[in-house]
Amino acid sequence: MGTRVVTFWGNMKIRTKIMLMYVLILCFSMGISALVFKVINDDYVEGQIGEATVQTVDALKGNLSIIFENVEQFSNMIYFDDNVQTALASTDSLAIDPTINQTIQKSLVNMLLSANYIESVYVFDRYFNSYSSKKIAPIRVDTMELENTGWYQRADEGNGATIYIYDTEGVFSYPTRPEHRGISLVRSINSETDYARLALLVVNINESTITRFFEDVGAEYGAKYCIVDGKGAFVVSPSDMPEELWDETREVLSGTGRDAEYSISGISGEPYCIVRRDLGIEDWSIVGMVPMNNNLPNGSFQRTLVVLFVALNIVVAVLCSLLLFRLIFRPLSQIGEYMAAVERAEFKEIPTEECGNNEIIQLKRGFNSMVNAIEGLLEKVKQEEQTLARNEFEILQAQINPHFLYNTLDAISALALTGQQESCFQMTQALGQFYRNSLNSGRQIVTVQDEIDCVKNYVTILNIRYDNKINLECEIQDEILEWKMLKLVLQPVVENAVHHGIRNREGDGTIRIVGYSCDEELILSVADDGVGMTEEKQQEILSGKSQKGKSGFGLYSEIQRISLFYGIKNPITIISEPDGGTEITICLKKLQGEKE
Repeated sequence: MGTRVVTFWGNMKIRTKIMLMYVLILCFSMGISALVFKVINDDYVEGQIGEATVQTVDALKGNLSIIFENVEQFSNMIYFDDNVQTALASTDSLAIDPTINQTIQKSLVNMLLSANYIESVYVFDRYFNSYSSKKIAPIRVDTMELENTGWYQRADEGNGATIYIYDTEGVFSYPTRPEHRGISLVRSINSETDYARLALLVVNINESTITRFFEDVGAEYGAKYCIVDGKGAFVVSPSDMPEELWDETREVLSGTGRDAEYSISGISGEPYCIVRRDLGIEDWSIVGMVPMNNNLPNGSFQRTLVVLFVALNIVVAVLCSLLLFRLIFRPLSQIGEYMAAVERAEFKEIPTEECGNNEIIQLKRGFNSMVNAIEGLLEKVKQEEQTLARNEFEILQAQINPHFLYNTLDAISALALTGQQESCFQMTQALGQFYRNSLNSGRQIVTVQDEIDCVKNYVTILNIRYDNKINLECEIQDEILEWKMLKLVLQPVVENAVHHGIRNREGDGTIRIVGYSCDEELILSVADDGVGMTEEKQQEILSGKSQKGKSGFGLYSEIQRISLFYGIKNPITIISEPDGGTEITICLKKLQGEKE
């Protein structure tokens, strides 16, 4: 029975499996829906409101911190302004010097215009002269009361440190606007040279800017926000809250921890979610108070239903994802891994299930058949390429030797007929040495010394034919003379240098061969002072568009031959310009042992 079920499941179509699993999961989720309905209660709503209030208060705290940091930055600009420092240091009387006033005013105006929440800026020098710039001006500034205020003493003792106050103790008066309140940054301005106190800086922040900000954030849910000090006094009072509730609110806030997550307290019989956070300046805190009743759903059943189906959808999605991964995605990922292995030339068969015949199993079997077919084709192609390479190599070898042999024998015949026995002897000797080195008992590799000797014999033959027109120079490192290399690498390059470079110029020519080792590589360079070639001609040679040399064996054939033997993609580089000669550099691998 179990085997029949497994076989039936294995033969089932994937789409049928997916539909069946979705139906089963949906039925299961509906079965537990009653339990989910019971879990949703007021604690959930309270937690949501509490978290939202915490996030809002934290966001407000961040925004207020930016405002206060900006105000401190602006005060630093005034403090360290060289013009302000110089002007304040030069004050020496109770009378205000117009020049000094103009200098300080200019800096204060720039500060005032830089932020809309700054309503006024005042600087009081050592003689209590007042320099100011303002958007909202107090009716009266009592400089005589400055020394009697507690915040003046704090600023003086702070030696340039910033303090914040919300009560100027009568220094700034707004009798016609009793509702006007503000927060002020206060600090002394000390000399940068001897740190002596030069003046007192007061930056007044408009409380209405912060109040409007609080109102905008709390408008949707009737939330109220305020700033209180360590004693519970309002720095910025909650808007739209009757003053008769302030005392009750202060009492509630005094029992609220500054960094507690949130608490639920009653104010005037109404439950509020209260969050309090330390502002980081003075002993002030920002407080958020969100009424719970205004945020409770009108229909608890509908709210719970929404939450239930959200949770249900999450559960369904997770379960479906797991099942899809198990049934489809994991097998497909396995196939993808084996396909990636094929890209790396690793041909492995995917393990397949013995029972079952669904689409994925068929795909695995098809993939295995493809891998086997590719392996067979690659092996066949490899064998064909090896056969073709050997045939091409033999053809190239045949192209090099007979053509040169015919020309040399013709030259020897001509020398014999003309009675030039010495030249005939030298050419015959050179030809014999050349073929002794090039044939090398049928082996494909020779020493570097043998290759150089072969080139020298070849040039000797050419010089007899062309009246010593070619000057050969060789500069080979001693340590590489016994290194092994593919034979007849240099001869085709020298042949091209003679027939395409030197013979096309007037007078004699020089061919210079340099050989050295570099990082276990053999570097051979053949340079001539012939007519050179254009960049276009170089590209034609390297791309195979111009293949034929004098012997029918051109540089492109040389490149193919070396690449075939050494497995190097680009073994030859060309440096040349018209009438500037040509230098061809050949880069070969150091052979380990004798490679036939």
